[in-house]
Amino acid sequence: MIRRLMILITMMAAFLAFLPGAVGAPSGGGVENLVVLLTDYGTSDFYVGALEGSIYSANPNARISTITHEVATFNVAEGSYILAQAAREYPPGSVFVADVDPGSGVKERSIVLETEDGKFLVGPDNGLFTEVMNDLGVASVRQISNQDLTSRGNASATFKGIGFYGPVAGHLAAGMDPSEVGPELFDPVRIEVAEAYLDNKTIVGVVAHVDHWGNLVTNIRQDLIERADISPGDGIVILTGGENVDAVFGTTYSDVPKGEWIAFVSSLGRMEIAINMDSAADALGVSARTEVRVRRI
Repeated sequence: MIRRLMILITMMAAFLAFLPGAVGAPSGGGVENLVVLLTDYGTSDFYVGALEGSIYSANPNARISTITHEVATFNVAEGSYILAQAAREYPPGSVFVADVDPGSGVKERSIVLETEDGKFLVGPDNGLFTEVMNDLGVASVRQISNQDLTSRGNASATFKGIGFYGPVAGHLAAGMDPSEVGPELFDPVRIEVAEAYLDNKTIVGVVAHVDHWGNLVTNIRQDLIERADISPGDGIVILTGGENVDAVFGTTYSDVPKGEWIAFVSSLGRMEIAINMDSAADALGVSARTEVRVRRI
């Protein structure tokens, strides 16, 4: 009986030790130490590993989550779109490192942006955070000027991810107050975000993102589709990349046979243009920011 009681006490003590806030509980519970990455670095070089290493060096308890390292090279607009779609799903307190920069070597500011829902974004002040600012609001923006937070040996003017953004993100995820980063700014760079519109009965928009399967995610929202009098089952004409394509407006890929064109409203509430089981991007030779025109037949 005594032996069973001792076993029970031991098990209870072990359980209580792992409760949040308990002495001896593992660090990194909840959203603490979470750093989220988005870049155009690709995965064939050492850059992603070095970026992660710079985060761990600043914060050994960091937990790293990756959105993507495959943003179209130098495409700030696409990076801004993808970042915003993912960022809204992360909890308050998450710290993002985002680096997509067509102007390497330019003396642009490096910033930390805090959203109104308590998320932090670290990266270049080149408009990459535009759609996050539009979606989640801006609580504050600070310029990274505290050199004690950066990896001085890696603080390259042409590659700031490893030397600046990673270490600063690691410190923020560990609980550092954002005021330690540097002075507050009130004029962060914003890029122009294209808005789809209706020209008579033709919808005019752009490709916001080309996904892994070659599907074209546009900036055309459902309300605009309804105003153009387009409904599931209708035939439509799509003009993009200098090509005219006849397609069906449906609800999912399988509404048409393999190899046929389909358009529908995706889970993001935007029109997606695809070929069932094939790449629409390859077929048309288009990329993000390409204009798209759609009308009902």
